[in-house]
Amino acid sequence: MKRYLAWAGLLAALLASISFAPAQAAPAVPAAPAVAAAGAQVTALTAGAAHTCALFDGKTLRCWGDNQYGELGIGTNAPTPQPSEVQGLAGTPTATLSRAVHNCSLLTTGTVQCWGMNKYGQLGDGNLVNTKNPIQVKGLRGTVRLLAVGGDHTCVVYQQDDSTWCWGQNKYGELGDGTLTTGSLQAVQVKGLPSPPERFATGVWTTCAILKDGSTWCWGHNEEGELGNGTKSLGSPKPVQVKGLASTPTELVAGNFHTCALEQDGSMWCWGENKYGQIGDGSVKIATKPTQVTGLPGTPAHIIAGGYHTCATFSDGGMSCWGQNNFGQLGDGTNANSRKPVPVKGFRPGPTLITAGGLHTCAAYSDGAIDCWGLNAVGQLGNTTARPVATTPVPVTLVAKAAAAAPAAATTGKHKSSGSTTGEVVGIGLAALAVAGFVAFLATRRRRA
Repeated sequence: MKRYLAWAGLLAALLASISFAPAQAAPAVPAAPAVAAAGAQVTALTAGAAHTCALFDGKTLRCWGDNQYGELGIGTNAPTPQPSEVQGLAGTPTATLSRAVHNCSLLTTGTVQCWGMNKYGQLGDGNLVNTKNPIQVKGLRGTVRLLAVGGDHTCVVYQQDDSTWCWGQNKYGELGDGTLTTGSLQAVQVKGLPSPPERFATGVWTTCAILKDGSTWCWGHNEEGELGNGTKSLGSPKPVQVKGLASTPTELVAGNFHTCALEQDGSMWCWGENKYGQIGDGSVKIATKPTQVTGLPGTPAHIIAGGYHTCATFSDGGMSCWGQNNFGQLGDGTNANSRKPVPVKGFRPGPTLITAGGLHTCAAYSDGAIDCWGLNAVGQLGNTTARPVATTPVPVTLVAKAAAAAPAAATTGKHKSSGSTTGEVVGIGLAALAVAGFVAFLATRRRRA
């Protein structure tokens, strides 16, 4: 894996030496029959390492971007920039979650279906075979009320007894059952929580939860201080309490190796890895306990964490991001990392939903429009132009309801800040950026070996 990191560094240096210049949009790709219609309400939004999924009108789940492991759920391994309907769901999703390259949906029936990579049994079907369509999680003990999806593990909380169970990789104790093993194909019970989880935030190998009693607990990988208890270690196979939060967080989010909480007083606190400034305290020092984000332009309304970057929206409708920015995932028009919050350039105010993937960020609006920015080497921005990188928001290409055969941007006549499809892109070929993006993705999963 070290050789991938070396290549990532070399390519990052190459990208940093290349100036940014306007690029003309390529002709739109003809719409597939299953792409999303403009104007459909976006009721849920999630992103994985290099793909994005959205629930439209509370009933139709569509995904786009990378599909190497079948993570789009469309029956193939071909990537696509077009929001394409997931095939094989046995009901309506109430929640769909992604972290890396597998997805899971909690259905209205209280059952769970998963798809994508299954190297560690994270799909919960009892084997290690990747799937291109949703499959039923086997052995569920009852109705599921809460779902969590980590890098290579999955967790649920049951309605009837509030117990928490996890399955998949367990090298760092991410299953929370008190053991350190390669993993488990069968769900094991998390041990040591003083109260049931009410909200999850999952990193690559760490799980955190806000509990019913108001406390926040984490378990799993801790080499970057992800557990938030003031220590660094290989990991903890049992939950430990996060130290230093003044109240019950209203929101809790996790990147690859860092976690952030929004306190009731509006302050924002982060802990864990800080190599790119993703903690937001102006430094690049690891934070083993919650550390306050500084330089915010206002009180955060909502927060989100990507692979190595963090973002917040504000009551005035704006959005700022900080941390890694090698592919424009901060949206400020540059590819320079930032240790402090920077405003997203050309951002349309007032999103209803935000999400962040490994190297990209997205926002959805009440009129059904979705904007994304960052790396687009495998179509994760959902923009059907030959745009490999967008350093400012670009619209996801949706199809007009009245003319489904002719692709039209959802933002036509509505989306003032992102109506243009030219924007700024790195002035090198798509193939080179695809390679760079792939190497960068490998770097985000650097400890998987």
